[in-house]
Formats: sequence, C-alpha cells, structure tokens
Amino acid sequence: MKSRTTSRRRQSDPVAESVAAYSGHADDYAAVHAPKMADRVERFAGSLPAPSLILDAGCGPGRDLARFRRHGHVVRGVDLNPVFVAMANAHAPTSECDLREVGSRFPAGTFDGIWASASLVHLDVVDAVDVLGQFAGLLRPRGRLYVCLSATGRTGWLDEPDGRRWYTVWDPDEFAAAVAGAGFTIDGVDRGPYVEVWATRGG
Repeated sequence: MKSRTTSRRRQSDPVAESVAAYSGHADDYAAVHAPKMADRVERFAGSLPAPSLILDAGCGPGRDLARFRRHGHVVRGVDLNPVFVAMANAHAPTSECDLREVGSRFPAGTFDGIWASASLVHLDVVDAVDVLGQFAGLLRPRGRLYVCLSATGRTGWLDEPDGRRWYTVWDPDEFAAAVAGAGFTIDGVDRGPYVEVWATRGG
C-alpha cells in the first residue's frame, strides 16, 4: 500500500511543491533564519524539566535542534525536505517525514514537548487540524506544545525570490480554538505577523 505522501506527490500537492522550493537555497535559508526565535526557544526549553524529549516537527536545517541540546534537552527532528534533513542531522537525529503522517512515525506518548515553528504554514486548514491531533497523540499527558503559523497576508500561492509556495493564513482566535479542540489547554497566544500558541496536552 502506497503511503499518503507518495500518493500525494504523484498528484498536485501544494505541500510537497512548497517544501521542495527550499532545496535550491538551503544554505541561504539557514543563514537568514539563524538569529531568529532564540527567545522563544529559551522560553519553551525552560517550560520543561531538563532533560526532556522534544520533537522539532518541521525542523528545517536544524537551528533549534542545536539550541534545545544546549539547554540540556534530548531532541529529535523531522522534516519533509531531504536537504534540510541532511543538514539537521549534524545537530540531532533527524528523519524525512511528512507532518501529515507524523503520528505514525513514533509511538503514542513519546514526547515531553513538541516544537512546531512555522512548520504548518504550507498545510491547508483540514490537514493542519489533523496534524494538531497527531501532536496531541505523540505527547505525554501534560506535555508542552509550541506552534506558530501565518496570521497576515492571504491564503494561496506566493511567488517568493527563492521559489513558489502555498501558504494558509489563519485568524489567531480560530487557530487557538483549533489547538484547544485537538486536546490542549491554551497557556498563551502571542499575536503578530505569526500567531504563536503555547499549550499543554490534557490528561
């Protein structure tokens, strides 16, 4: 039986097309984004006792894998882009994975925390909601979640200097409600160009 990822890639799949666009400029992407999000990583790392097991879901080239390790945590990465996976493996064990299938890659209740920084931006609403539910299943009771995605602009294709990508833009309140509906208690919502949700798994 073919996986969902394989089947989708043979058809028109905005997620696969969008993620593939990063491959030709992976080093530039890593350099541009290297200084970003350090304060959020520190905040998330501090919300968990060290060492905790954290999944960086959509880890890109591995910037935050290295940061979480410096904070004393054990971390694993997954990303759909094979170039990013190769780069991220220099920082922590990372495997190629479509987030739409992440729940099948690890046993239920494996992780103490899941970090999903801008990794759901290319998913449509239905898939994003489904992935949030998969995150809940992968977390232990009282496990922590950080997730952020686009809250400005418009949903659809965007031609950027380094490629063409699909983005889904969310209303912050609707996204926070989707996270809560997936089985999480909302600890905080930060609003801006990206809506950032900090949450705890129930149970």
